[in-house]
Amino acid sequence: MLSNRAMISHESLLWTLLLQIPLVCSDIHVAHAPRLQTVDGREHQHPEVPDRARVIERALVRANLATPIKPVVHADVTIDEVHDPEYRRFIKNVCQEISEGACLTPRGISLDPKALQSKDPAIRVGHYAFGQDAPLMRGTYRAAREACDIALTGLDHVRNGARHVFALCRPPGHHAEYARMGGFCYFNNAVVAAHSFSSQGRVAMLDLDYHHGNGSQNLTYERADILYVSLHADPAFAYPGFSGWQEEVGVGAGEGYNANFPLRAYLAIGEYLSSLEQACEVVVAFDPDLVIVSIGFDTHTEDPIAQLSLDSCDFGRIAACVDAMGLPTLHVLEGGYALDYLGESAMSYVQGLSPGTSSPMGH
Repeated sequence: MLSNRAMISHESLLWTLLLQIPLVCSDIHVAHAPRLQTVDGREHQHPEVPDRARVIERALVRANLATPIKPVVHADVTIDEVHDPEYRRFIKNVCQEISEGACLTPRGISLDPKALQSKDPAIRVGHYAFGQDAPLMRGTYRAAREACDIALTGLDHVRNGARHVFALCRPPGHHAEYARMGGFCYFNNAVVAAHSFSSQGRVAMLDLDYHHGNGSQNLTYERADILYVSLHADPAFAYPGFSGWQEEVGVGAGEGYNANFPLRAYLAIGEYLSSLEQACEVVVAFDPDLVIVSIGFDTHTEDPIAQLSLDSCDFGRIAACVDAMGLPTLHVLEGGYALDYLGESAMSYVQGLSPGTSSPMGH
């Protein structure tokens, strides 16, 4: 028999595990480490660096808030059902041509398929890009492909009864469109997971990144089985600028299943939560079987490429609002570039979620 002390220790361990969130993560992404990005023809330090994921994982694990889980490989078709298969294969093949350590930046943007006949890979890449801020490296395809597996593995755990799962995806994905990369994104991790689940039930996507998820909207805009709701900085002044307006509500079968909540610059948590509560009401009214949150920590006041005024502790209040919907939720990492604040922001966010399990889906 166990001694009283051993029983207490065992119970404490069980309680600690119950309080932890499954954290799906991998180190494959480290080979994708672009140093520079081109904006308006000028080169700048690239903010989407490997330390983003490392900092979050380290903080959550050291605080006993998360249990790391390795991703499981899923079939290519799970991506090809969302993205143009030729686009995925193009990224895979062109990355194999890039020298180790080198970066390939699109040289101009062209929808003309003749661009694919160029001997210059930088021109060929331009056919599949809507900007120059998603450079390719030798390890980019493998990292982006692994990010999809991370999201899909997280979905598997939610299917099996986890109440909340954090998919630590890098590179991010919500800017990636059907056959176009941009905004640091190559494959749309959140939409790949949403589509994978859509045959089992209704999916609501709640995008809380600072920037509008043009890719997520683009991929779901004509669908009635996937609701897309986004809180983001007003596209009148924020990237990407060409999407995210309030009047964009979906088309065809998807009309009424797209909702945008543009936010003014430098707003604080009170005003943010007011909009978030409205967004959550839209989600609950849709009556989804699953919620996928695209969580971006770039709404932090110290983020170098954003203009909102949230503090690290505010992410706990955001998570509590999401948690109050009482729905199985997959949390997929998008942006967040203030490395000194990422760990504490993620800890606050996870602490705002209720631990526990739900009934396995499909049982």
